[in-house]
Amino acid sequence: MVAGWSPVEYTERKMSLVMHLAGFIPSAYFTIFHLLFGITWFGLIVLPCTLAVLISLFLLFNQPESQRYKTADMWFLLLAIPPVLVALTQSQMHGQYFVPALILACFIHLPLYVAERLVFAVSLAAIILGMQHLGLHQGLRFTLGVIASHIFAWGLARVLVKQNIELKELAFMDSLTRCYNRRALFDELQKAQQQYKRSKIHCSLIMLDLDHFKQINDQHGHPLGDQILLWFSGFLQQHTRVNDRVFRYGGEEFIILLHDAEFDMAYQTSEKLLAELINQPAPKELKVSFSAGIASFNGKESIDDWLERADQALYQAKQAGRQQTWPKQITTLKQS
Repeated sequence: MVAGWSPVEYTERKMSLVMHLAGFIPSAYFTIFHLLFGITWFGLIVLPCTLAVLISLFLLFNQPESQRYKTADMWFLLLAIPPVLVALTQSQMHGQYFVPALILACFIHLPLYVAERLVFAVSLAAIILGMQHLGLHQGLRFTLGVIASHIFAWGLARVLVKQNIELKELAFMDSLTRCYNRRALFDELQKAQQQYKRSKIHCSLIMLDLDHFKQINDQHGHPLGDQILLWFSGFLQQHTRVNDRVFRYGGEEFIILLHDAEFDMAYQTSEKLLAELINQPAPKELKVSFSAGIASFNGKESIDDWLERADQALYQAKQAGRQQTWPKQITTLKQS
């Protein structure tokens, strides 16, 4: 498992590998056999499936940070539909044995809303072709098998979708505050970098640290400290824009990623948040404030350097007396 993979991504890659290992053997066999010894036109129909499997396997093993293998997965499944349905019309190809596997693979590897519509059409076409070419009794048995496979695969897909949502929450959400966590932060910062390179859309970070939080824990206990963190995270999420993201960076440190925002907007946002926070009583009527450091992405730096600038600005805010935002002016922000 690659260090950057989330549990969801690891599971998806593993399932993709299993599908291709199961699909490669029959695809390669039918391609080679029919091109050399059998029905040439059928071999040509299966050949794109084999190529899609090989491309996806190449992407899985050689581009561990890329999601491009999913596109190859989709093309493999779409390309597999015609030969499976055609095989139903040929008595010696036994296409009925591949329909349940195709139904299951589509439900597992395609988005559910796409799979529901596509598999319904495939199942209906398979039933019609099966009844026409397999005979009445075998056609009825095949129809019952297709219906059973469809219902089972659909139910399994819905369970997997629910589990994936839960896994994503575990992987990307902080269990206490329900903010995004550090893993999600680095994913979002990478997206922000790519967005800037493509469209020159600016992004800014606000790194916040609750002032004197250790004293709250020491004087009132950690349970109240946890309540303060939960309350503060809710405050941040309620007072930021829909497309902005709030992350718990660690302990009492939080980060707000402001999309389509340069330094001035980030500074105004931080000061507005601070002014509103001071006037809102925290749990047990405690007064809470924060110090903040701002760093706008300059288009050249790495993610670590971007975070380091925000951290240094936060340090300056603390050194200057806390309960304030740094840098104070855009001219003090180094963009070199």
